[in-house]
Amino acid sequence: MPDPRRNRLKTVLGITASVLIAGLAAYVLFRTFQRISVADVLRNVRAVPAETLLLAVACAVGAFATIAAYEIVVVRYVKHCIGRARPVMTALIAFPLGHAAGQAVLSGSALRYRMYAPAGFTAMEVGATVLLCGLPYVLAFGLLLDLALVFGAEQLAPLFRLSSEWLFALGCVGLVKDAGFLLFVHLRKAPIRLGGWAVRLPPLRMVLLQLAVGIVDIVLVSSILYLLLPETALIAFLPFVAIYLASILAGVLSHVPAGLGVLESMLLLLLPQVPPEQLLAAVLLYRVIYEVIPLTIALGVWGAYELLANDGARMRLLRPGAAGSQPPVP
Repeated sequence: MPDPRRNRLKTVLGITASVLIAGLAAYVLFRTFQRISVADVLRNVRAVPAETLLLAVACAVGAFATIAAYEIVVVRYVKHCIGRARPVMTALIAFPLGHAAGQAVLSGSALRYRMYAPAGFTAMEVGATVLLCGLPYVLAFGLLLDLALVFGAEQLAPLFRLSSEWLFALGCVGLVKDAGFLLFVHLRKAPIRLGGWAVRLPPLRMVLLQLAVGIVDIVLVSSILYLLLPETALIAFLPFVAIYLASILAGVLSHVPAGLGVLESMLLLLLPQVPPEQLLAAVLLYRVIYEVIPLTIALGVWGAYELLANDGARMRLLRPGAAGSQPPVP
């Protein structure tokens, strides 16, 4: 039986941590905009070369193409081949909307149920699809952060306010953890019991694919911001990945949709050598390229699907007996 007091304590601690992170982010941004103006930021936005913007857009396209291709693999692994169009469309809708809402698992679950239930997926199969689609980012997040701490400890030490020896040790412990997980997946054949659920681990080949997909995705997405940084950043790519991932983690823990304000404040704290007006200009362009434009496209694709598809909302409403033809979203 779950302990209600323990659950309440977890809820209170979670809310407190979110409020503290969001409050710190607001304070950092407030202090920053006391020294600069919005006009300074916009002037630096206009100064970014067109070829840099095109490279950043290419990285964003590559990232979304990667996760769309992986969604096809996951759908075939969980159920059967239902074609490529539906998984690709689902990925291009679910990921931008989930990121913008700040609740990727909940929104991704509802959207995937909406898209895959008409194709014959059960609720359990949709849940498995959601889990497998989220694992690449989680697995690669830890591995890349550990690699960055090991190989970029010297450059990260003054930024994280920790000695390079500590950072190197933390990275080594993380890499041991990553290797141990792969060994566990390889050796464990029986399902894992979680309460009343039995979860069967995917085969090692699938986990390695997830790692590869996650690494490609994170490298491409972080490259968008890295390309947009000014030359004054003076930081190698791998240490920058550690800073980027730490900033993303703070945004996730804050529960602020898309980490709005939290990402900016963390980067301002961890990259003090970059003039704030140039750094905020880079982050603004990053959000437009990776968040605003994909979100706009996702909403357009979803609207077109509901209007035109045979199992879209418009056709279900026009079809006789449509009210009970679609199972409710759990």
